[in-house]
Amino acid sequence: MSTRRVAFVCTGNICRSPMAAVLAPPLFEERGMPVVVISGGTLNLQGKLAARHAISAVKELGLSLSGHRSQGAHPALMRMAEHIIIMAPHHGTELIALDPSLASKLVPLWEYYPLEDGEQPLTQIDDPVGKSLETFKQSRDIIQACLRAWIATL
Repeated sequence: MSTRRVAFVCTGNICRSPMAAVLAPPLFEERGMPVVVISGGTLNLQGKLAARHAISAVKELGLSLSGHRSQGAHPALMRMAEHIIIMAPHHGTELIALDPSLASKLVPLWEYYPLEDGEQPLTQIDDPVGKSLETFKQSRDIIQACLRAWIATL
């Protein structure tokens, strides 16, 4: 089985996409699927640490963001990925504006959220930046549930 190349994109590359980038490899591994992940942000922030609550939220699961540094979701980097996982519709719009060829690679992660009876579908994965640790944990859990459902379709 060939190694999949997956890029995770959010706004600042300090909250959602870094959490997704460390949550995804164990889920791919569970299915025996080799993967290489990268992450980037549409704001093109360079060299920022992951948000402290993002670090704490994934640490609870035995994962680490200690080596993470933010980077931009540059088209050249995104072209190397087979799948570009976006956290909100505007991420896709911004990437397509930079390089229309990326459109076919976009995966709106929120569309894979497993709904309970009566729940409304998500319209994005909300940005937890500046919010409580509890909000980051909720975001982590939503991302993980969406990733699990998406990976099952591959």
